[in-house]
Amino acid sequence: MTAVPLQPPRRLVDLTLDGEPVRAPEGSTLLDACRAAGKDVPTLCQGDTLTPKNACRVCVVEVEGARTLAPACSRRVEPGMEVRTDTERARHSRKVVLELLASSVDSSTTPRAAEWIEEYGAEPGRFGPDAARVDEEPKIDNDLYDHDRVRLLRCGLQPHAPCAGQ
Repeated sequence: MTAVPLQPPRRLVDLTLDGEPVRAPEGSTLLDACRAAGKDVPTLCQGDTLTPKNACRVCVVEVEGARTLAPACSRRVEPGMEVRTDTERARHSRKVVLELLASSVDSSTTPRAAEWIEEYGAEPGRFGPDAARVDEEPKIDNDLYDHDRVRLLRCGLQPHAPCAGQ
């Protein structure tokens, strides 16, 4: 019989999300807590096959007492934290980030990107039509990998890793 090692139980942390008290396992991120509480916080650099790189900045939230917006994908929960996910400041930041990304790369294959662009009223075209295309041919390393910079969201992942923009 093989013994299965058990992980020590994780302590629960009490915090507030949009005025509602929630509990999240110690060490989890604000994004984990938001998802568990049913909050839809957009993110491009974190997903089923991606670990957060703290790069896309679409998942920013406001943390009471913090001077700057916090990336929910990498900020760990802390006891007593008061977090607001849908403030005017966070929404404006998300809108600008989506505009900048969509003006410089083709986000058409990125899950939910078009939905978020519409939801936040992002207008990528305001940065000009020339910004919408990177003049570089796709780099084909082999039959399994096509490195097309026009479709690549620069999230900090290594070229061989699965990417939200691929």
